[in-house]
Amino acid sequence: MKESPARFADLAGLRLYRRNIFAVTGLPVDARGPAVRRQRARLDARLAVEETWQGDSAAPAPDGYRKTDVRLAFEEFQDPRSRLVDELMWYWRDADLGCDCAPETHRRHDEAVELHSRAIEAETGGLDLPAAERARLWDDAAGCWARLISSPDLRGHVAHRLTALADPRLDDHSPDDFLPGVPRLLLSPFAELADDRSARSRLAEVCDGWAAHPAFAAPLRDAFEEPAAEAIERVGEGLRLAGERHHADRHWDALQLLGDRVLPDFGELEPLRPFASPSQYEELAHMVAVAVNNVTLAIHADRAHSRFQRKKAVELLEAAYEIAPERDEDLLLDNLKALYGGQVGPGAGGVPQPGEARPLKPSECLGCVVMLLAIAGGVVAGLTAGAAWAIGIVVGGFVLGGMFAS
Repeated sequence: MKESPARFADLAGLRLYRRNIFAVTGLPVDARGPAVRRQRARLDARLAVEETWQGDSAAPAPDGYRKTDVRLAFEEFQDPRSRLVDELMWYWRDADLGCDCAPETHRRHDEAVELHSRAIEAETGGLDLPAAERARLWDDAAGCWARLISSPDLRGHVAHRLTALADPRLDDHSPDDFLPGVPRLLLSPFAELADDRSARSRLAEVCDGWAAHPAFAAPLRDAFEEPAAEAIERVGEGLRLAGERHHADRHWDALQLLGDRVLPDFGELEPLRPFASPSQYEELAHMVAVAVNNVTLAIHADRAHSRFQRKKAVELLEAAYEIAPERDEDLLLDNLKALYGGQVGPGAGGVPQPGEARPLKPSECLGCVVMLLAIAGGVVAGLTAGAAWAIGIVVGGFVLGGMFAS
């Protein structure tokens, strides 16, 4: 199996249907040489006097297409590999493609394109639909595409088109050079939509419906890998800054950073939790809980802090208890009970006794932060520079983290 055609990357994202060559040119998917040339001549003449044209009647481009868009689309017609990808991603309608597919297969394909295109447009403002209706479109699109991808008819359809296009550049290709790229392409809009952090919670629920289909489970994790890594890195950086202030005895400044930045950033990571490593997520929750715990105890032990500041610290520790992994719950609950009972703070005594509030060694926290940033850096490096860089960063970070923790 060869590498997927470059056209998969060209179409990826929210432009999936807008940049389709059949949407831009208005040609049917069975258009051949003479028809393509005539349509190109007509559109060249039209766009010589007009700024845009509307494209296919189903094209999700309300502002139409400019001359440059049309020229690039016709250039893609020159490569049969690109053309075949665009065929898979556009309406087949009643085109005579000469394949042996059951009529139901073509109907289902066009329904899948319609639902998926409408879902994307609803998310980007092209359609004014309530959230519940958008969720229904996403779920229905997932079901239609999943059934189509698992159908042997689709493989037979692609095999037939490889022959019917009659281009030597397709002679050494098979359906396996095209079909594996389809699920990843269908999921590619989610990565762009996830850039809107306020939409992640709702999108995560939508993605659960797609992940229920085996064809999309693995590619879905890949689609969210980068946003998840970036979110983890933000939390890790906030923890690092809070740690610096804490160790400089600026405990109130550290607490404010934890409350204003770290805890909200961690909350925004929750919708991405299915797309992060479980151990990575648990370690991050541990680090946030430990940081809030230690800063809270420092504030209650320092006479310089006001009653308001100590009360705010307890409130943040309660929030940290809610997100803490199971291994930290008993310690945090004991600490909260001690704070409620006034066993920490001015006049509460010296060394903590059993049942009193207990911190985690600061060196352990710093080591965790270093290792977490190494994991996040390794993920990003793996996406941009390759596996060798990723492995080097992660291993180096764990070595350095181990030094801090020891």
